[in-house]
Amino acid sequence: MSTAPGEQTPFADYLSAHLPEVAREMVTAVVRAVPDYEQLPPELVEQDLIRRSEDNLRLFLRLLGEHREPRAEDLDEMIEVAVRRAREGIPLDAVLAVYHRGALAAWNYLAAAARTPDQREELIAAVPQLLGYLGAVIPGVAASYLRERQDLHWEQREVKRALAQALLQGKPAELLAERFGIALGPYHVLALRTSGAAEAADGGRPAIRVIHGEIDALSAQALTILDRAGGWVLVPATEPAARLDAAVLRIAAAAGVRLIAGTSTAAMVSEIPARAEEAGEIARLALGLGRPAGVYRMADLALQYQFARPGPARTWLLSLLEPLTCHPHLMEALRAYLTHDHNRVAAAESLVVHRNTLNYRLNRIATLTGYDPGRSEHAPLFAAALTAFDLASSEA
Repeated sequence: MSTAPGEQTPFADYLSAHLPEVAREMVTAVVRAVPDYEQLPPELVEQDLIRRSEDNLRLFLRLLGEHREPRAEDLDEMIEVAVRRAREGIPLDAVLAVYHRGALAAWNYLAAAARTPDQREELIAAVPQLLGYLGAVIPGVAASYLRERQDLHWEQREVKRALAQALLQGKPAELLAERFGIALGPYHVLALRTSGAAEAADGGRPAIRVIHGEIDALSAQALTILDRAGGWVLVPATEPAARLDAAVLRIAAAAGVRLIAGTSTAAMVSEIPARAEEAGEIARLALGLGRPAGVYRMADLALQYQFARPGPARTWLLSLLEPLTCHPHLMEALRAYLTHDHNRVAAAESLVVHRNTLNYRLNRIATLTGYDPGRSEHAPLFAAALTAFDLASSEA
């Protein structure tokens, strides 16, 4: 049975007369089926959800009478609610489930009240209008929710970036952290440095996006300042070191880059700038020395860290090797000898030379430098000198 626009049908009259009861049935079904809404305070359910459900039903009745689907302006209130739910952190699937569960509960209520064939026929005739209504409302609500979440995500990331910058520079950060509900405390300070393409060769995600994703998964309280070459990450010190190591390796694999992380732990907020300088130097050393992707700490590069500092010791060590720099075969023999823990047979085999040839080269080194790599008190000096030499070469 059709009606002219604006004319109420018995179906619409019945729904209008029982609006509060139908709205309560809808909310009861939603709260029972959707855990995120089940945990809402009772006063919010009573004052907000039921009222919103009644408004939703009134809008549907008006559109039913006008024989049309919702326009953008009809959805303003529902959009406002979706934005609020996004800010409250309720998941999108829960927000959208409200409309499906609510519509089903209203339909069941009305179906139970339909006694005559005419009433059932009228109820069935309203199905296309109901589907059209949901088909317009749900995409509109979802789009508004996602836009709001993106805006919130961007805002939160910018706040964390500003907070990280303040902490790394030793500037006051307590008020900013308190304003946005971020707890400050001991941090693992990570200096990230990348070597390789910005994107994986197989078209994978850009490294910076992969880093953001992994760090967010690691800790919601982590603070980051990132660019295409790496950046800085402050991770609460309560996170186990093994999780940091695993996250860095996952990032390197997913982004197709050699990612080096130097790290040091700041026991107090005031220590962060100093620990950042230390972490940055460790990362620079590991990257320059060709170390594989991973996390490096002072214990891994303490000797190299010390030799990277200008001073008379470093100058002397570099001068020790100066007579050998024009003789690549002598430098190669020295490296092989030290790498194989002074085992001349293994060193000669690695060089594919006779042992006597290796002995001759080691003797030549002793003649040119005045120090004998075969002597126990001189061998550590040559090992340290090679470390200083490699560091100087990586800085050139």
